[in-house]
Amino acid sequence: MGPGAVTVSEVNASAAERVLLVMERDALTRYRVSAAQSLLIGRGESCDVPLRDPRASRQHGVLHVGDALELEDLGSQNGTRVRNERVPSNCRVTLEAGDPIQIGNTLLIVQWVPRGPGGADASDARQAAITNPNVVVQDPAMRSVYELAKRVATSNINVLIYGETGAGKELVAETVHQNSGRRSSGPFVRINCAALSEPLFESEMFGHERGSFTGAVRAKAGLLESADTGTAFLDEIGELSLVVQAKLLRVLESRQLTRVGALSSRAVDVRFVAATNRDLKNEVLRGRFREDLFFRLAGVTLSIPPLRERPSEILLLVRELARALSASMDRPTPSFSSAANLCLQRYRWPGNIRELRNVVEAAVLRCDAGVVEPCDLPPELQVAQTNFTDPALDPTYGRAADAEAVDDVSPLLNRQQAEERARILQGLAACTGNQTRAAELLGIPRRTLVAKLAAYDIPRPRKPRS
Repeated sequence: MGPGAVTVSEVNASAAERVLLVMERDALTRYRVSAAQSLLIGRGESCDVPLRDPRASRQHGVLHVGDALELEDLGSQNGTRVRNERVPSNCRVTLEAGDPIQIGNTLLIVQWVPRGPGGADASDARQAAITNPNVVVQDPAMRSVYELAKRVATSNINVLIYGETGAGKELVAETVHQNSGRRSSGPFVRINCAALSEPLFESEMFGHERGSFTGAVRAKAGLLESADTGTAFLDEIGELSLVVQAKLLRVLESRQLTRVGALSSRAVDVRFVAATNRDLKNEVLRGRFREDLFFRLAGVTLSIPPLRERPSEILLLVRELARALSASMDRPTPSFSSAANLCLQRYRWPGNIRELRNVVEAAVLRCDAGVVEPCDLPPELQVAQTNFTDPALDPTYGRAADAEAVDDVSPLLNRQQAEERARILQGLAACTGNQTRAAELLGIPRRTLVAKLAAYDIPRPRKPRS
């Protein structure tokens, strides 16, 4: 598929083991997690999972492993957050695999990885593929989508794929094609229905004969004829007009098409897979989509969850995208700091994997120190990291962030001033205390930023001691 290809990681619990990933600012460490085990987490030397984060307590918390995963905060000074909620002291909360655990500026995630020669130390990027080597599949809902796609692929039934823009509908369609037996050796023809204007639809989809209209100097096979013995992927099917829908319906019903200007029809042996980000049932009720075409297309429906609903896949995608994009640009693959990972985890990704790829590509280009920091990410991702602190509280600035600090604003400030103060703190933290870069990020002159630091009683950041 070219640059940006990432690896499928399908994890079957019966052939997998739990691994705790600890993502600190400059390191990623893996710990095997056995059943009936309790792991002590903290800065103390006797801890099972030692942390270097200065905001972590010496005995910060315990990960309890049994039939369920539970995390207990041992009354830590700066607290622990799970799913962006603070864990009550000396209480246990239940975890799902993939839930991010935040301790200071360190991110911990429990994941399933397959057993095998590489064990828990093998990269998730090298886990066994389902069918398509271009997508990460770790979330249980996504595994269900791909498993169903493989099952229905063996029949000739039409498939309708729902999903937000950029969620990976085409990759699911390719999975159906690649698992469709004899058809897998046939063509996979991508047809962007949104790009087909009504006047050109018949010529482009069905083809035309020589002389059938001005400019038709030779006969031309249409897109559907080109997909014969293979799969036609009808992307953005919800964008077709009602007139065009009727013409497409005839082909689905008869499996025959007639080129423009032809006197006879041609049989086509095509598997149809359609995709849309629209609610076609609702479009049918509104009279915008033909009900008979909907039922023809929706033999089986597959719904792809948006990226924000599968956070366990984000960092896997980031790592593999960074590797592939760096290779395509002949650049060394950068690592991502825990602060940058936190930004990536907390952002809602309205553009899904397509947006993620663009963000990672830009970060690879911007990064000049081998480590991607929050300031290498777009501003909208930087403000997604809400655990910022006053710069005077920690000279490492941005490595240790107290999630409560932004809300701890003087009661003498009005709401607008308090929000501006919080934005300044966020900007400074995202740029690790660099006032010039923070001013650029905030869109204000540096001297204005300095004045606001004084006005809001924000100590100017100090350089870390060497």
